[in-house]
Amino acid sequence: MQTIPKRYVLADVESVQNEDTGDRIKRVVRAKTLVDLIDVVGVNTAQLGQVQGFTLAYSVRILRALYEQEKFVCFDGALYEVKTLGKAKSPAYLLLNVQESSDPEIERAIEEWQSESL
Repeated sequence: MQTIPKRYVLADVESVQNEDTGDRIKRVVRAKTLVDLIDVVGVNTAQLGQVQGFTLAYSVRILRALYEQEKFVCFDGALYEVKTLGKAKSPAYLLLNVQESSDPEIERAIEEWQSESL
């Protein structure tokens, strides 16, 4: 994968109770669509992640001022969970180191948010 700007969704999701059915569902609390660099995670970062029990896949660059502790990143049709934060080459940016996630409810919630935001 080349280091190129990509469009991604950064989101926070919470579990809420449906008033009609009483079932718990997940919904997006806060989200934004951004374009920035996404690259395969570095070797040192991957090894540090393994020590902590993570299998880090990518590093997603974001401006520090835009990051509000969101936990999920979605790009290329896949869902990723933010596991660690790292320093970028510029102090104005952070790197979000992410691990692939497979929670269909969170994916559905983000897809619904995207369709409502269009």
